[in-house]
Amino acid sequence: MDSPHSREGSNAYSSKLPSLKMTSFESYNAKTTSISYPWPSEVIGIERIALSAQGDLQRVLSAFFARPIVIALVYSNTLRQTTPHSAPEPLSLPNPQAIASASPTSPITQTRQVHLLCGGKIACTATSIVRITSPEVAHLFLEEKYAIGQMFRRLEKVPAFELLSVGLGRVEEGESDKAHKSFFGDNEKGHKSTNTKDQLWRKYKLVIPDFECEILEVFPSRRIFVDGEAWLSGATASPTALPQEAKEYDLNLTLRLSVAPQRILLMLMVACVLVATFEGALLYSGRPINCRRQ
Repeated sequence: MDSPHSREGSNAYSSKLPSLKMTSFESYNAKTTSISYPWPSEVIGIERIALSAQGDLQRVLSAFFARPIVIALVYSNTLRQTTPHSAPEPLSLPNPQAIASASPTSPITQTRQVHLLCGGKIACTATSIVRITSPEVAHLFLEEKYAIGQMFRRLEKVPAFELLSVGLGRVEEGESDKAHKSFFGDNEKGHKSTNTKDQLWRKYKLVIPDFECEILEVFPSRRIFVDGEAWLSGATASPTALPQEAKEYDLNLTLRLSVAPQRILLMLMVACVLVATFEGALLYSGRPINCRRQ
């Protein structure tokens, strides 16, 4: 039985710990962790792992390919608010004075797009809106050029994660606009994909103190997760996916073709049995099997 002193000590330790933070995506207790999300039925296990990355997609893809993943900046647009009620103004960098004045009342925002490259191929395109409210964070992100994922590691912070949506094919325009309006209003539009059929995408948020990110990631082909090294090298691996009707037709045709030889074999076996029965009857009656009329 626990002593009162041990219970008091346990309560003292517990009071110093942060409160449990649960999300609709992930829950846990002392021994159990559970991921709960209404994934599209077509999404496979390795895709769910990548779609669940919480600021560490580079690490996940590097482990998958066993190669480095490099961030390549496509574009960035930086804005600054001088007062809470003023309109955002373009900010040219470097600008030490603006970075030193970053705060909740004078935030810096940046819209940016990067490619995650593996072996020179684009494994993912990430379009982000970032909100910065402290000089330290602004210095790391805007002057030292840390990428978003590296920011969390450099600051030794685990971000709060919210998965907004997951989809296959073309990025839904309405969903994209809705996701990107939630932080900054109507000025920023979401990424729209031009390549539709074989894409996989997700939208999500990552938040730590003074650094908020809303991100749309588009994987150009689901074959990345099926073919792996073959996709990376450009080799032909998996055949092109067929429509369901074509798959069912091929299956039925295969079954019909496999049944035909079985029917022929069955007919031959029946014929052999009939011949053997006839010859047995002749022998039983004492008549020769090969009888000829004289």
